[in-house]
Amino acid sequence: MKFDLKQYFGIIREGMMRIVRNYSVELVLAVYAAVVWLTAYEADWSQGYCRAAVVPLFFALSLAVNRLAGRGPWRRVYWVSWMPLIPLSVWGGLEDWVGETQYVVSLCVLAPLALLLCRRAVCNGRFMSDAIVWLRSFVLAELFANVALGLFAAILFSTTYIFGFHGSWIEHVWMYGLIFCESLVAPSLFLLMADRWRDAEIRGNRILEVLLDYIVTPALLIYTAVLYLYTAKILVTWSLPEGGVAYMVFGFTIMALAVKALQFVLEKRRYDWFFDRFSLISLPLLVLFWVGTVHRTNEYGFTEPRVWLVACGGLMTFCVLLFLSRRSGRYWWVCAAGFAIFALMAYVPALRPERIAVRSQLGRAMEVASRLELLDDDGTLRLDRFGADTTFKADYRRFYESVQYIAWRDTAAFRRLGADMDAIRAAVPQPIRDYVVYGWADAVVTEAVTVTEDIYLMQTSRRVSCEGYSTLYPDWDTFWQDDAAGDYSYCFRNDTLILRFDGRHPDRSIAVSDLLSAQLRRAGIVGIPSGKKLIDSADDLLVYSDDELLVVFQKMSFERSDSTLRISDLTVDVVMTR
Repeated sequence: MKFDLKQYFGIIREGMMRIVRNYSVELVLAVYAAVVWLTAYEADWSQGYCRAAVVPLFFALSLAVNRLAGRGPWRRVYWVSWMPLIPLSVWGGLEDWVGETQYVVSLCVLAPLALLLCRRAVCNGRFMSDAIVWLRSFVLAELFANVALGLFAAILFSTTYIFGFHGSWIEHVWMYGLIFCESLVAPSLFLLMADRWRDAEIRGNRILEVLLDYIVTPALLIYTAVLYLYTAKILVTWSLPEGGVAYMVFGFTIMALAVKALQFVLEKRRYDWFFDRFSLISLPLLVLFWVGTVHRTNEYGFTEPRVWLVACGGLMTFCVLLFLSRRSGRYWWVCAAGFAIFALMAYVPALRPERIAVRSQLGRAMEVASRLELLDDDGTLRLDRFGADTTFKADYRRFYESVQYIAWRDTAAFRRLGADMDAIRAAVPQPIRDYVVYGWADAVVTEAVTVTEDIYLMQTSRRVSCEGYSTLYPDWDTFWQDDAAGDYSYCFRNDTLILRFDGRHPDRSIAVSDLLSAQLRRAGIVGIPSGKKLIDSADDLLVYSDDELLVVFQKMSFERSDSTLRISDLTVDVVMTR
């Protein structure tokens, strides 16, 4: 077959003209994103990046409205669908919002679901074809745009290296190419492909058939047998399932439902006998999921991940029950329910996961405190009532976990307790402090905790943003007890980091547990990380900042076990104050 370059250019030119006619708002938004991104880069305008980051939301919104409105009178809505971008761009809280869960849910969940819903394809076969068209268009557009970007980078940097060119203009040219490809080329290719394949009937090829029929589906059958055997074990031993089983059942069910949906694009359906009865097969597993979830929630209360797990579990259960009947089993209804659930959780204050989690943990803390008689008549904490009786060590641990969770996420709710974390931590009797505060066993507590590894982090030469800080304190010495070793010095002992500024600034004490929590949040780490994760996050873990201080650590050592993590040693390098 002869390759006709002129013919392909003609197809692309015709397609781009059609895109300009049919997707004018989307193209204007892409150009706007490129201009804002370039301005933010050239002017070192940090808020500009946030304004560019919200453009994909309105790109997806305009595209969904475009598909819904068609060429009828509702087309006017399409022409003004971009207008909420104006007040959002001048909103002072935009920079904080981009880093919150609302933005992530909107971009990664609501926007894709809106594109799936806008076609109003109730037929499962049509729905799956549309979903694959959207996905294939996005993947190929990003692939082609980034391949072109990679080739451009290879030519640019090879040329400058070979001919000995130097200067900041090289970085600028590279950034211009990056911005052009990601904000203009990729969206244009996505629109071009999505429009060209708009009403295509997708059929699976041989590769997809082999992947699903000979690899994925047999694995699902084996996993089904494993979960059924575990369910039988639970019934025979009459015990509760392990906490992680709920996540396993959820992952298995979602994977099975996705493979079930892909059956509509296969020519030969070898496993219809399994997928047609999957809703019935999965009913015992749903019971296992909800028993594990409810048990875990009753034991430890709600946290944000558990709230999202319950929401996703409710959507999963709705999907399974919906497909008990072939007449009612429609993926479009599942997407509509998912869009409604995630939108409500993201934008209705009372249903936001962080608020639900704080209310749950506050109730848990108050219930345990009441049982331990730690509350006054007005509901405030009586720290002098903490006892060293190891019989109640588990209750003290549950109480401490809850109040620490509240302190991290909602200071207003935490104030109801009438005490701060330093006072609560200091009130815990020494014999059980390691267990209550860190989860570690000591001489009194008989549970064994095995330290699996020590992790050492070392600061390397790199840039640290010090915007907003005015005074630099380098060359820190250590001191012990009350003797200061130099002009300014630090001490790391008794679970506290003490910074002395020799009268040039108020001295500061930071509890090690608060320091650890702050550093893990800064690095985006949830739970007990692996040693590799700690090492990979060294740049974030070795820099501490708050409203008053910026502390750069030269070294930091961690002791890690399967269930606990603590800072065992650290060395202060540089401190800056506002």
